[in-house]
Order: sequence, then C-alpha cells, then structure tokens
Amino acid sequence: MRPSPGLLIAMVFSLALPAQEPEGAWKLKGFGTLGLVWNSTSRAQFTRDVSQPGGATRSADARVDTRLGLQLDGTLADTLQAGLQVLGKYRYDATFTPEIAWAYLGWSPVPELQVRAGRLGVELFMNADSRDVGYSYLWVRPPVECFGLIPVTRLDGMDATGTIPLGRQATLRLKAFYGATSEKLPLAGMPPLSLAGDRIGGLVTEVQTGAWRLRLAAARFAIYTDFPGPVGALPQDLGGFAQELGDPGLAQTAAELRFSGGAVRWYSAGLSREDGPLQVQGMLNRMQSDRVVLPPSWAGYLSLGYRFGQVVPYGLWSRICSRHSQVYLGQLPEVPQAAPLLQGVDFMVDANPDTQSTTAAGLRWDFQAKAALKFQLERIQTRLPNSLWYQAQPQWNGQATVASAVLDFVF
Repeated sequence: MRPSPGLLIAMVFSLALPAQEPEGAWKLKGFGTLGLVWNSTSRAQFTRDVSQPGGATRSADARVDTRLGLQLDGTLADTLQAGLQVLGKYRYDATFTPEIAWAYLGWSPVPELQVRAGRLGVELFMNADSRDVGYSYLWVRPPVECFGLIPVTRLDGMDATGTIPLGRQATLRLKAFYGATSEKLPLAGMPPLSLAGDRIGGLVTEVQTGAWRLRLAAARFAIYTDFPGPVGALPQDLGGFAQELGDPGLAQTAAELRFSGGAVRWYSAGLSREDGPLQVQGMLNRMQSDRVVLPPSWAGYLSLGYRFGQVVPYGLWSRICSRHSQVYLGQLPEVPQAAPLLQGVDFMVDANPDTQSTTAAGLRWDFQAKAALKFQLERIQTRLPNSLWYQAQPQWNGQATVASAVLDFVF
C-alpha cells in the first residue's frame, strides 16, 4: 500500500519529537525562484514542462519559473535521518498549491550506505532531483527538450545509495530506486491525466574524479493508468469499428493506442565539470516505449560557461529528435460516424514530441552569497507543435524567441 503524504509527515515527526538530540540536529532550509518569461509568438504558449497548464506568450509571464520550497532535515539517531520538503510551483490545476515533494526516513548503518523510505525525488537524469532548486544550476531552467517531457519527479517507495572509494580523488556512487508515482498532468479541455499508482524503478552509476563527474542511469516506468474521458475510451471504440469492418490492422492500431499496460524506458549518460572557472556539462538521453503515443526519441544538451568573478556567461544548445507516429486507419476515415475517433487519434499522435532544438545564451550574476540573477535568451525551432507547447495553433511556423530573467536564492 502506498503511504499517504499525511502518513509520511506523521512518521517523520512522531520519531523526531521524543528524540533527545543535540542542538542543531534539525536544520530548516529554503530555496526559491522569482522569474519572468516573454515569448515572441502569441500562437503557442511556452512552458517549462508538461505539468504546466499554460505558459508565456507576448506578455511577461511570472508563472513558468516561479517556485518556493522549504526543507527540513534532521538526525534522529546516529544512523537515522529524516527529511521533509514542501514545494509550491505552477502545477496541473493552474494553482501554486504547496505539495509534499519529499518526506522520508533514512538509515545509514555505515557512512558509505544510506537506505531511505517514503516520498523521494526521482534521479532519472543529471540534476533531475534538484531541478526545482534554480540556484543549484547555471541556467534559468533545465533544457526543456531533455527535462520538459519527463512527467515523473517523485516516487513513494525506497532507494538505496552506496559510495565506494576508487583511489585518490575518485569515488563511485551506486543508487537503486523503486516506487509508485503520484503526479497529475494537464490535458487541454479534459480532466487531468493521473499517474497515481504507476511504478518506476531505476539504477544510477556515478563516478566522481577531481572536478569531473560521469553519470549513467537507466529506468523503467510501468503504466497502469489511462487517459481520462473520451480519449481513454478511444482504443475500445476503435476496436469496435475494427470488428465491424473486419479489419485486423485497425484492431492492432486500437491496441497500440492504449496507454495503460505499457512501459517506458529511459537511458541517460552525462558528463560535467563544475569546479573552477570552467563549467562544462553535457547529457544524452534515450527514451523507448511500446506505445504509439510515446514514440522513441533521442534528446541531449551541451552547456559551456566560464566564471569571471561573480559573473558567468554561458551558452546552451539542446535538441530532441523523434519520429512522428504513423498509425494505420484503414477504411475508418470513410465512415461518417467515425469523425470523433479521428479527432481523438489526431490528439494522441500530435502530442508526440517530434524535432525541436534550442540555442541559448545567458548570464549568471552571483551578486551576493546565496542569491543569483540570471538572464537568458533562447531561439527555439520545432518542426511540429507538441506537448512542450500549450495550445499551439496550426498556423504557427514553429519558431520562437524566448527571453527570461530570474532571481534564484537559497536560505
């Protein structure tokens, strides 16, 4: 049974309150971003990721990047730890309602091993478990082509992390995680898509040597939920037409359009150098699935920055490549009463990412300790409107310039 957020909080504090800990055993920290985004086109709304039900157009938008989080970390005993993080950001229901991002208990029988249980961040890609902490990375936001289509940010389950020394200035970190997801995603004109109860598990291998860090990861996401409303019923309705028309190819299409019962696999390789004035980071991701609505894709980015005192100018290039799904419809387009089904098929197929690239230049100014101003200008080109954009209009040419300014801070 999946633990509820309330139960997780109760577990943390019921164990914490009776403990006789030295002063300073509990630490309250916070982080936040205040941001503005402007988009050159009014024919598509720029979003940070698929969890947002709206985005920036030609009017400056403060919703896309703004967020605030509080985190409480504590020591319950020599080998027991606890953590709680509450986060408020623009979410699927168009509100900033705070959510529990982390709530866990940890056990470290030896310093090199930690096992945690509860609500945890999902470390799918490099920086994935801290992508809401803007101060922790160089750019205004993580590259949308690599991070924007990943709907899973947390799980209710367990993880285990081990660290192995490899010699002078080198360590190997191994991590395994498994649990149930709980996110909801907005769907234009429909109830949100709930991922509650889906399962995700993965492995992470990371080597740190001096200033360099190499990271490899793999994860599998098992889908047990389905689209809501008419879209969720589409495969069954399509199967009915296939039986009526005696078309086995159309029956196969109906099966391929079903969301539940499918699985998605992610593979990631990343390399970074973040110590000293030179900051280099790159990552390559591969996504595979057995569902037409999620065609295989490659995504990657390359980032380069150089620090001059408090200022770091940087450049960023990112891209996603995928084949737009082609589905067999047989004689269905010739059947007048099938028009709603054809619209549903178009909705599911057009949501697929196709090809999109971003070229960006930015500046980070650490004007004081624990606070930074960032400015970023991006030129985006996409071949087909997809789920990275909200309410993209058919007449849009797929090109946009996006300007952003944010204040990142921690305390």
